[in-house]
Amino acid sequence: MSKPQEDRMVDLPDKLIIELLTDSEIRMVKQRLLIIYLLEEGLSIRAIADQAKVGTDTVVRVIRRLEDNPSIRKFLKDHQSASSSKWIFGQVKVEE
Repeated sequence: MSKPQEDRMVDLPDKLIIELLTDSEIRMVKQRLLIIYLLEEGLSIRAIADQAKVGTDTVVRVIRRLEDNPSIRKFLKDHQSASSSKWIFGQVKVEE
């Protein structure tokens, strides 16, 4: 399958995302979110890598993504307390 040539904004419900992503992809997304939250707490790159159990290069990659797209950080801040998402680090709960 070829890589999409353009980004398209699509609103996906949590349940559909869970169905579309593999377990490995879900773990990677959750790791990236954990890295972002730890960055917000002011931890060092090495401390974040140790806590998230990833390499420092992964932390740096997430930092670069945040620098390239500051709307990610804004979106997470806006939705952190008001989120109704059931995504929890280590597990995903889906309402039936």
